Amino acid sequence: MNGNSPLPRRLSLLHADTPGKIDENDLPLASPALALRLPSLAFPDGFFVLAAIWSRAGQSDGECLCALYRTALSFKRKCAEAGIPPERLPLSVEDLRLIGSDLSVLDAFPSLGIVSVAPFWRGENALGGAWDTEIGLSDFGRAALERALSLGLIPDVSHASEKATDGILTICERERKPAIASHVGFFTLRAHGRNISDRDAGRIARLGGLIGITFHAPHLTDFPRAGIGDVASHLVYGFERFPDAIALGSDFDGTDETPAGLSSSDDLLALAAALSDAGLSDAAIDAIFYRNADRFFARSE
Repeated sequence: MNGNSPLPRRLSLLHADTPGKIDENDLPLASPALALRLPSLAFPDGFFVLAAIWSRAGQSDGECLCALYRTALSFKRKCAEAGIPPERLPLSVEDLRLIGSDLSVLDAFPSLGIVSVAPFWRGENALGGAWDTEIGLSDFGRAALERALSLGLIPDVSHASEKATDGILTICERERKPAIASHVGFFTLRAHGRNISDRDAGRIARLGGLIGITFHAPHLTDFPRAGIGDVASHLVYGFERFPDAIALGSDFDGTDETPAGLSSSDDLLALAAALSDAGLSDAAIDAIFYRNADRFFARSE
């Protein structure tokens, strides 16, 4: 970072698909095949990662629900065996189609260590439409979001359509509850349906929520291959406008298309250096790397 200043001492990531990759491939936690390398994270003050479990395409809703339980319990066991406290790795669910038509399924989520839910992934489900549709929240979707908020679950708009995002944020505004966008880019910098508008980012910021910048290269630039500087550009753009809301999203282990120079968590300190080169202060880099997320989750608890 600037001058002889130390690198960030702590790390917070809002989205990593590591539990599912471990479960699908029967990997150990220390496998070099994983992009998120938990046992070797070089941050002296520790880390916090929202570990996502998604409803896999091609599986029925019931199969996805069974996989959620299996993956969550297996991941928690492996983390315990590695001596990683569970509070460092709370879970999130990506694509709530696995609840079928039964809202009561959500009631068990907090006991599994789930703290956040993204209603969609792709296409349409019973709750409404994802980013590749023009479909908003359904009546069932609104009921599911209200139930989730009553349980203390944090809505994640990352894969929602523009209309569904508006519906989710409208409910959060009415209930005075925060929302997050755990792994997105800014639409202004890359016009892609998975990215967030400044307007919706502002609504999330005013709710006290978080916007995590993705490391999925196609969402960062129009050029054939994004680099670490493109991640820095989205982070700087967001921080200049929403300084208390910007964080690292990543999407480690959920994409094979990471930017050049940022293929795994071993490269995160290079990202800190890129942010410094882009003109951010040490305090701003600390805010992005962990302070904003830590403050948000401390308040949520």
